[in-house]
Amino acid sequence: MAFKWLLSLSLAAALCSLSSSASAAIYDPSSRFRGFSSDNYVRQSRADPEQVVPLVIGLLPGDFDVLERTFYSVSDPTHTTYGQYLAQEQTDKLSRPAEGALDAVRSWTGEFAHENSAGTFSTTSNLYKVPMKVKHVERLLGTEIHHYDVKEADNLPAWKQRRLMRASSVVVVPEHLQDVVSFLSVNTHPLGLRALGAATSEVTEMTGNGGGTLAQVRQTYGIPDNLVVTNPSNTQCVPSFYDESYDPADLDTFFAQYLPAESPPQIIEKGSRVNHPNSASTEASLDVQYITGVGRNATTYVWTMNGSNPYSSEDEPFVEFAQDVLALENPPLVVSISYSDDEEHIFDVSPGYARTLDTLLIKMGLRGITVLIAGGDDGVTGLRTEFEKVPVEDMCKQSGPQWPSSSPYITTVGATMLLTRAQQSAKPFFRTKEEVICSVENGGIITSGGGFSNIYGVPEYQRTAVKRYLATKNIPTSPGFFNASGRAYPDISALGAGFLVYMNGRLSSVSGTSASTPVLGAMVTLWNDMRLNAGKSPLGFINPLLYYLAETHPDAFNDVVVGNNGAPRGGNTPCDDSFSAAAGWDAVSGVGTPNFPVISDFISNLEDHFNVSQLGESNNSVLADVNNNAAATTGISEMSTFTMVLLVAAVVANVVIGLVVVVTVVKRWRNQYTPLEDVAGGNVTPTASVSTTTSTARIQRLNSDADSSEDEVELSEINLN
Repeated sequence: MAFKWLLSLSLAAALCSLSSSASAAIYDPSSRFRGFSSDNYVRQSRADPEQVVPLVIGLLPGDFDVLERTFYSVSDPTHTTYGQYLAQEQTDKLSRPAEGALDAVRSWTGEFAHENSAGTFSTTSNLYKVPMKVKHVERLLGTEIHHYDVKEADNLPAWKQRRLMRASSVVVVPEHLQDVVSFLSVNTHPLGLRALGAATSEVTEMTGNGGGTLAQVRQTYGIPDNLVVTNPSNTQCVPSFYDESYDPADLDTFFAQYLPAESPPQIIEKGSRVNHPNSASTEASLDVQYITGVGRNATTYVWTMNGSNPYSSEDEPFVEFAQDVLALENPPLVVSISYSDDEEHIFDVSPGYARTLDTLLIKMGLRGITVLIAGGDDGVTGLRTEFEKVPVEDMCKQSGPQWPSSSPYITTVGATMLLTRAQQSAKPFFRTKEEVICSVENGGIITSGGGFSNIYGVPEYQRTAVKRYLATKNIPTSPGFFNASGRAYPDISALGAGFLVYMNGRLSSVSGTSASTPVLGAMVTLWNDMRLNAGKSPLGFINPLLYYLAETHPDAFNDVVVGNNGAPRGGNTPCDDSFSAAAGWDAVSGVGTPNFPVISDFISNLEDHFNVSQLGESNNSVLADVNNNAAATTGISEMSTFTMVLLVAAVVANVVIGLVVVVTVVKRWRNQYTPLEDVAGGNVTPTASVSTTTSTARIQRLNSDADSSEDEVELSEINLN
């Protein structure tokens, strides 16, 4: 019995040592504690020492590997725990800080807390907030707090002109807390978010430019004209960050024009600021009109987020929005996000903030929420010229992945367009009604983004597809242009050109991945409706499902094979290096665009394809594994170095013993079934090997190109049962 205990414990230790996921973010941890620095801000006077400000400290999950592994198990359609999502309390338990971490942070800050405040801690986001005078923040962190003003603020929107209060030098965090603190509000940088919709004043003929009408969307993807949401628990959501607002009157006009027999669905407004109907903007209007127009009759949340606190990054919209959604007992099942930042920028100035959002995205997946994000409208160069101040003449020297589009925990959406008039392009092969990459070169006003992350490694669910694409001639050839081992995006695409949108009572034509994303999100809402009405779970994080379908049911997608993302927005000369569309998955269109009827049939009968659970069945297996893993990893984290050495030695010994046992058993088996007459005659007949087709089929489908024993260990151990 003692040997069995030691064996299982040593294997757990080995698994923990091997389970640093390929998709974990890589960055310099010391950057969390640098002083605030930005080319976009000018340091001004020192802050008033008596002013009380909220100090926000982010805490890391106690065991990110267990959190991530559970996320993938409930999201993988071939896994026995697929669809067994967790409740709010259960996800909070899984992501909580290491034991004693919160108490240690409270003890550290307690002496300086304003009026002896104990502070507040969010179990959803792991953010600890405590009020403190500026002079005490400075003493606690060994720094100075200064005001910072934006350079050239006159040409910027109001939300970008806000004055900041930040630490002007390195902040000092005690050594015993450096492994539990993810970020501090006093040195984080405001996000450089951009809304991705691009509008033109001219309303062009939709049959000639993109096909952005509700009727064209339904026709292109095979969505039945009479299909509406009928399950009252099936909800969807779009956030509106900073100054973005929509006008309900515009939504009424949109429905009267394109869905005259129907009325807009119930809209629930939430968030940290009030929506301003008299100041309707492009992004918010586009998002609301198309997610409700395609996902008809679904209750839709509109989250209007502020992000204007000058003292704290706590309310920067991504984290605050995700925290709000997760705080609901019954959150919206689909979230469509149309905002983006530059990956290099965010991991340079606020890596801990990015890591905090990754944790929240995982928790949303564990709750059964599908989160989709626009893949970018600036082609292969991304937002580097804007956020990294890269000169225009140098922008084509390196790809510019965007964030959180590059995160492996989110579904990233690209944009396509239809070209039906020959005069729109001099290239004869564009005379087609087939979808092509939406790009300036093809006649669009934006170029769909896509590429490879410089931070995140390739996740297992897309490894096979990415490896196949990298073997083609459709990738950039300049050395160092992109990271071939990174997470690749987009995952999927949809129409995103020339969408007709009502804004302030007038009709505009809008293009962008921020058009394709709510359309795709609404389709997920329709698929969720089919499953919920059949008593099954919602789809949740859909990437493993998408890539599985692309491998085994390629007819589930319309393959996009024409176009590239070399042309940046603004009509500049296309880059020589770019990603081109290709058969199967590619770094411009993902797996292609959805064949709605085929996917509908598959997801409606998904349980017939795999031995997975349905909604309503017990998820005790997941919870038991979560509790056991949390307990085991907590114990492991507290082990001494000597104990860990013993465990590693035990693992090696167990492997050797196991090999000896296997060899012995095989030899005895062969001897038992070898005919004596063959032995006597010197003709030993080779015994037939035991078939392993059934047990390895799933691994081959998910990772057919696996060529290392470590990959096999990760795949076989991902099952928490």
